[in-house]
Amino acid sequence: MPVLLLVRHGETAWNAERRWQGHHDAPLNDVGKAEAQAVAARVALDRPAALYSSDLPRARETAEEVAQRSGLDPVFDARWREVDVGEWLGLTPEEVQASDPEGYRRWLAGGTGWSQGESYSQMADRGLAAAQEIVARHAGSEAPIVCVTHGGVVRALVLRVLGLPLEARRLLGTGPTSTITEIDARAPDWRLRSFNDSGHRPR
Repeated sequence: MPVLLLVRHGETAWNAERRWQGHHDAPLNDVGKAEAQAVAARVALDRPAALYSSDLPRARETAEEVAQRSGLDPVFDARWREVDVGEWLGLTPEEVQASDPEGYRRWLAGGTGWSQGESYSQMADRGLAAAQEIVARHAGSEAPIVCVTHGGVVRALVLRVLGLPLEARRLLGTGPTSTITEIDARAPDWRLRSFNDSGHRPR
């Protein structure tokens, strides 16, 4: 079974402004483009065997940088998308706290704060299904598989690997954009090898 390199996309303007992005089609900003180039150079060193990605623009742009560096054709899959945040789309934490204090309290407690969109459990289920399919498809591969995705999906998969409830996600910092999380899927019990590696990011 292969090792999965979960790559978080580069920065967007909404990342910099701390706005919930969900399924928004925000492109990378200048910082994000530099981050995408840096993370692409880093994962290319591992000579990955395949490249998968969320189909949202910020992930697509990051994956395209990886593709150029690694010589791989990206496979885009909506299951790698960030959680759909419904009516919170485009809002900052301060704006949500003012407009939806009850939902914000649910979110702080580890639940899903918005009433529309999808739950964290739904997002985790689709992300895990995508990861399991990839692992099965590349059984026997000694080279890692790159999956360009989003912070919420990365944390959800890490929590599933560790056997922790999704409500514990707030114990895992999202960290900066363009990080690498490594999951070893070569044994029946998947193992976390690294989380939010940012050593390659431009300073």
